Amino acid sequence: MRLLLHRYKENQFGMRWRVEAEVVTGKGQFVCASKKCEDRKKLRTWEVNFGYLEQGEKKNALVKCRLCFECSYKLNYHHKRKELTKKKNKKRKKKRKSRSRSRSSSSESDSYRSRKRKAAVDKLEKDKAEKVEADLEAKASNLWSKPAEKEEEKTRDDVLDEFLGDLFL
Repeated sequence: MRLLLHRYKENQFGMRWRVEAEVVTGKGQFVCASKKCEDRKKLRTWEVNFGYLEQGEKKNALVKCRLCFECSYKLNYHHKRKELTKKKNKKRKKKRKSRSRSRSSSSESDSYRSRKRKAAVDKLEKDKAEKVEADLEAKASNLWSKPAEKEEEKTRDDVLDEFLGDLFL
């Protein structure tokens, strides 16, 4: 869609479909859709109602326009149009869930099996963690049941003799 925005203060816009040459060059998709603008950076997508006559019959269509910042300001001078943005991940996740519900029964049985496997793995991990914890408690109780062992303090001469013995061996 191509736009003429020179009468934007009067809330009048000229709109037309793109010709083949403009489609090939990317005008209105990769380049600003305004007639006089050639900006390629930071384009925003707007949804605009396009009213036209086709074989004497009045028709309306919601069309997407890619405009730069300045042309977007002109388009929204009197009232803001609907800006199209990328959807968030939450909406995508909801769509994925609804798709997975509508799949065939074989995929449901596969998901059931995977849930069952996951539950079994979780149970094994939990049992293993409980066993390790019980072993630690047993070691701790053994530690405190008997008196602490005193380490014999070695004299300086004993430490030196031990060092030299290890050195010459």
